[in-house]
Amino acid sequence: MLILPEELRHLVDGPREIEMAGGVGLVEVTVTTSGDASELLCRCREVLRAVLQVAGSGWPPQDVWARRLPNWFVQGCAGEVSAEQDAEWLAWWRGLGGETRARAARERPWSLADWLHWLQPEERQWYWWDGVRRGPHEVLVLVEVPGWPVALGALEWLLRVAGAESVSVVR
Repeated sequence: MLILPEELRHLVDGPREIEMAGGVGLVEVTVTTSGDASELLCRCREVLRAVLQVAGSGWPPQDVWARRLPNWFVQGCAGEVSAEQDAEWLAWWRGLGGETRARAARERPWSLADWLHWLQPEERQWYWWDGVRRGPHEVLVLVEVPGWPVALGALEWLLRVAGAESVSVVR
């Protein structure tokens, strides 16, 4: 598992040639966008840099995060929902079948609070290893994971808000 200074270095400079991933290794995430792939990577790095620079010194409350994170990301997150609204969505979701249920869960917008929950140090299950532009509209993101299965929803949400149109995870 990467420690914060190492992950921040990976985010800014990428891994060193001789570095080996810990845990069970790296997961490849292929991302496509109709926009500029380089811009998508820059946006992801901007958000994660804000998180990593703060995470080591205590986890601030949500209102502090809303000021520290880029406005485009905060605005891209869904508003908070009431327990009643959440229960209604869950009842609807449970009535769906197989792939439709999985797609609905993937496509449901995350609130800032939900996303921040999964970025807390004790909840994190992935660590930025590298991100490279593969073409004008494609990015490859590599994340180090301590074990499998792994919850990558927070990464997928970050990628979506940054401009991803499709996200494909390969173990």
